[in-house]
Amino acid sequence: DYNTDGINAKSTGIYNMVRDFKSRGVPIDCVGFQSHLGTSLAGDYQANLQRFADLGVDVQITELDVMTGGNQANIFGSVTRACMNVSRCTGITTWGVRDCDSWRGSDNALLFDCNGNKKAAYTAVLDALNGGSTPPTTPPPGSGVDTSAWYVLLNRNSGKALDVYASATNDGARISQWSRNNGVNQQWQFVDSGGGYYRVKSRNSSKVLDVSGFSTADGGAIVQWADLNGTNQQFRLANSADGYVRLINRNSNKAVEVQGASTADGGNIVQYADWGGNNQQWQLVRIG
Repeated sequence: DYNTDGINAKSTGIYNMVRDFKSRGVPIDCVGFQSHLGTSLAGDYQANLQRFADLGVDVQITELDVMTGGNQANIFGSVTRACMNVSRCTGITTWGVRDCDSWRGSDNALLFDCNGNKKAAYTAVLDALNGGSTPPTTPPPGSGVDTSAWYVLLNRNSGKALDVYASATNDGARISQWSRNNGVNQQWQFVDSGGGYYRVKSRNSSKVLDVSGFSTADGGAIVQWADLNGTNQQFRLANSADGYVRLINRNSNKAVEVQGASTADGGNIVQYADWGGNNQQWQLVRIG
C-alpha cells in the first residue's frame, strides 16, 4: 500500500492485521510497500521493513519512485541498502522505467531520463548493490549513537533522567525518572542487537531495559533484567524533533514513556502506544 514507508498509524494498522493473520494461521507470505517517495526518506524506513519481516513474512518494495531533486539519488541508494539489510526483503520494483513513462508527470521520479539515459539515481542503486548492505550498527539518522559511549537520557516533558530506582542491581528492579545527577544508575550504554535495534544497558547493574513479561499492553512495566537479548529487551530509536528520540520496543512496538507525563522524582517508566508525546521523547546526553 502507499504511505506505509515509515512506522506510522497506517503501517501499524497493516502490521497488526498481518500479525493477527499469522496468529490465526491465515496463509500470508509477503507484504508489499509501494514507496512513492518525495524529497526525504523516513528515518525508520528499514526498521519498518524489519518489523514486518520479524512476523515471518517476506517484504518487497513494489512501486518505487522518488521525486526529482538533490536528494533523489541518495534516497534510491538508501532504499536499496535498507532492503539489502533486511534478509527477508526479496525484491525492489520501480513504477516504470523512464521518467516520461511515470504516472508522476513532471516529478522525473525514475532511474532513466526520457531518452533512456542512466541518471545519478541509477548509479546510486548500482553502487548500493555492488557495495552490499550497510553495517547493522549504523544508527538511525540524527540519533548520534556511539555504542562505546555512556549516556544520560533526559525526558523532554519533565527534564528528568532515566534512572534505576534506588540504584538496585536485581532483576525486575523498576525504572523511574529522577532529577539528573549523572550517577551510574543514570548512565546507559547502547548495545547493538542488529537490524537497527539496541539493548540499553545500565552502568550501575550491567542489566538492560526490559519490558516485563514480554507485555504488549499499554502501561507494561519497564524494568531491568539480565541481558538475554530478547526482543522485549531490544529498542530502536525513532527520531523526533530537535534532537530527541523515542525508544520503540521490538516485541510490542510501543514507546518508552514517563507514565502519565509525571514530572515527579520517582515517576514510573512504562511502555505505551507510540504517539510522539513529550513524555515519550528522550535526549541522549553523552557523558563518557
